[in-house]
Amino acid sequence: MYRKYIKRILDVILSLILIILLSPLMFIVMCITLIDLGLPLHNLLREREGLRKKTYIMYKFRTKVLDPDGTTKSGTYTKVSRFLDKTRLNELPQLFNVLFGQMSLVGPRPFIPGESEQFKGRISEKRYLVKPGITGLAQISGGREITNKRKFECDVEYYDNLSFWLDLKIILITIGQIFSIDIDKIKK
Repeated sequence: MYRKYIKRILDVILSLILIILLSPLMFIVMCITLIDLGLPLHNLLREREGLRKKTYIMYKFRTKVLDPDGTTKSGTYTKVSRFLDKTRLNELPQLFNVLFGQMSLVGPRPFIPGESEQFKGRISEKRYLVKPGITGLAQISGGREITNKRKFECDVEYYDNLSFWLDLKIILITIGQIFSIDIDKIKK
């Protein structure tokens, strides 16, 4: 019941509330991005694989400097954009993906189309049976600091144990991690 109906209802209600409450912060991040990096504000409309490997556009504020060819291949950050990326403030627009039904607040991180092919045989298809999330088990278990293998294990573990209580736990831990950000780590 939770997996099929209640999770989506909660996603809609909570994402709408968060969009309204965080819209001033999103506006500030948008202005900072515009001043720091210029246009475009978005992360070049990146496609991601979601539920049943269906692709969608994931919304994010851009944090990388554009190369002369208009791409972000070099991966160069400014001090301000690195802060936005490390604090994940650039991911606030993903609340719209949740509202539109492409993502969930909690779930596995979405893959770039084709990225899953390089991990063939090491990824369970279970990760594609739930919508990707803004946060998830892999993020609270170390996020960028853990191996891809561990991330995949977290994705399967999330699918196998998906419940209201697990989602609530992940959200509460995520909030705790957000408010305990080490500013000195971000500067590096």
